[in-house]
Amino acid sequence: MEGAFTHMGNHLVSDSAATINAGAADDESILDGDLSRGTLTGSRRRRMDDDEETDVYDDDDMESMVSMPVDGVNGKVGMHAEEDVELPAHACAYCGIHNAGSVVKCLACNKWFCSARGNTSSSHIINHLVRARHKEVQLHPLSSLGDTILECYNCGTKNVFLLGFIPAKSDTVVVLLCRQPCAAMPSQKDMNWDTSRWQPLIEDRSFLSWLVPAPTDQEQLRARHLSPQMIAKLEELWKDNANATIADLEKGAGQEEVIAKVLLRYDDAFQYQNVFGPLVKIEADYDRKLKESQSQDQLVVRWDMALNNKHTASFILPKLELGDVKLAVGDEMRLRYTGELRPHWEGVGYVIKIPNNQSDEVTIELRTKGDHKSVPTECTHNFSADYVWKATSFDRMQHAMKTFAIDEMSVSASRTFPS
Repeated sequence: MEGAFTHMGNHLVSDSAATINAGAADDESILDGDLSRGTLTGSRRRRMDDDEETDVYDDDDMESMVSMPVDGVNGKVGMHAEEDVELPAHACAYCGIHNAGSVVKCLACNKWFCSARGNTSSSHIINHLVRARHKEVQLHPLSSLGDTILECYNCGTKNVFLLGFIPAKSDTVVVLLCRQPCAAMPSQKDMNWDTSRWQPLIEDRSFLSWLVPAPTDQEQLRARHLSPQMIAKLEELWKDNANATIADLEKGAGQEEVIAKVLLRYDDAFQYQNVFGPLVKIEADYDRKLKESQSQDQLVVRWDMALNNKHTASFILPKLELGDVKLAVGDEMRLRYTGELRPHWEGVGYVIKIPNNQSDEVTIELRTKGDHKSVPTECTHNFSADYVWKATSFDRMQHAMKTFAIDEMSVSASRTFPS
């Protein structure tokens, strides 16, 4: 493999100590992030001779420079003939850059993003991870470190926002460790790591340059340039259609519903209702979409019988542990069996227990039905859990605004509006 580093699992193993310390006075340069880009970038750029000033690029590098206007029209991405060029699968979903050393794959959605910042304050990969609430990534197979999945050497966690690196005392290995608990409490077998030198993999809203180098200036100038607003809209579009593209985003740009602005003063109650009614509906639709997207499959269920002779089902929700789901006692959930040991079944129940210090399980109590034998208590695998959305709070808001508009006695104080 090209480059100064090879990879063994989640180790980054150097050919020599001098390579790690290249361009620095001592090994402290590893912690300061001053590693030489030339040895670790994974870029396919090559230089002919030290005396020559001309840089030679491989064909892949030239193809990655897709010609696009920098600003487009009114800040939008220009759609020209150059965009008809078919980009490789690992091209950045934002800007189209596909330098193998500068792109990273998001394992949650299988999309590729680069380390360029474009018109945003953070790199494209970090921007996506934060907006989509994804946490696991993989490097490109042709990068200098190979198709490494970034994970903790000790416990195996893949949350990149918790990962950091520690150089070994021999300066031949760089080990990835999570901040808590592995870097804080190292095991006895790893006494050759100095945990006081732990540094995060993400710095200044971007991966460290020796891990994922930034694209060249030429590549960034030739790439698509999306504004932060367009990136936010594209991320929202991906929630409904994972295969959506920039073209789909521009097609729907002229179809956006115009929402009236909130005022400080209103002429009458009807104007108040006409302004806030659509806002409440938009919030309700978003809340419903969010709840329905939090379904979980492949759950393992433990059955029990409550004191009131109702069936209870206990299971662990991975999304709840990651903080992607909010759950409270009393919420309604639907449990479905999709296995092959018996006909498909589904039942609705209410949450009676959420994870605590004693257990990470969620327990729901099923509603009472006429036939208790239909509950698949003999099955424990191949279950799915869905969140049942309730519009009660939003219906109350709409009803209150309607009453406020048509009933003059709806409030205790008299309503006065400026003439």
